[in-house]
Amino acid sequence: MFRSVGTRLLRRQYASSAQQAAKQFTVKPKKTTRRWVPITIFGVSFLTGWYVTEHMTFTDLMAYWRYDSLPQGSEQVEKYKQELFNRSEQLPVVKQLQQAGYMEVFPDRSKQVPLIDRALSTPGGVAIPPRFFYDPLRKETVGVYHLGMKLTGYPFIVHGGILATVMEDLMRESVKFIRSKAGEITKDLSISYKFPTFANQFVVIRTTKVEEFGKNVKLSVEVMDQSGNRQLVTGRATFTT
Repeated sequence: MFRSVGTRLLRRQYASSAQQAAKQFTVKPKKTTRRWVPITIFGVSFLTGWYVTEHMTFTDLMAYWRYDSLPQGSEQVEKYKQELFNRSEQLPVVKQLQQAGYMEVFPDRSKQVPLIDRALSTPGGVAIPPRFFYDPLRKETVGVYHLGMKLTGYPFIVHGGILATVMEDLMRESVKFIRSKAGEITKDLSISYKFPTFANQFVVIRTTKVEEFGKNVKLSVEVMDQSGNRQLVTGRATFTT
């Protein structure tokens, strides 16, 4: 009798121990990972990067992000020019000049053959005619030019020769406003570049000093960014009338 009772107790103890061991050492089935997912991501990324580098450079990508898309038809060209003019109207500098009493002047440039009004007058170049403002009391002239994406030397940077051209153009117009007749450059045109000028924006060119002696007029000018807060280029030249 005692033997059977002891046997039953041992069986129960063994069964409970086996259940606890089963609970402790239960092996969970492994989750099957989809190996094709990371391989696919890598493959797509590699092919995309290869395609882009084969067909576009980093400069192309930056240009696509920074530059406006140029118009293709005559109707689009007119719309593009009107949009640029509207942008010039919203410039803080233009509003400040109008409030300060500067007169907007519309010189007759048809008799001249300037580089700006002919060769560079195209979308991506100097797409719209420059705007001129003049203060007759102080004999100060301010010009607002839009320099497009086609006028770059280095990527995104306006060519130094273009900057010299628009500076000389502003000084010639200033001489006409002061003397009521055109001026011809006779002496040095010196330019000092202070900061890179980025394309596809307006620049503000203004006379900072005007000296008259006899038939000669000596002008100093500076080029500012479209906010009017950063000086980009300075220069001076002497004209005779």
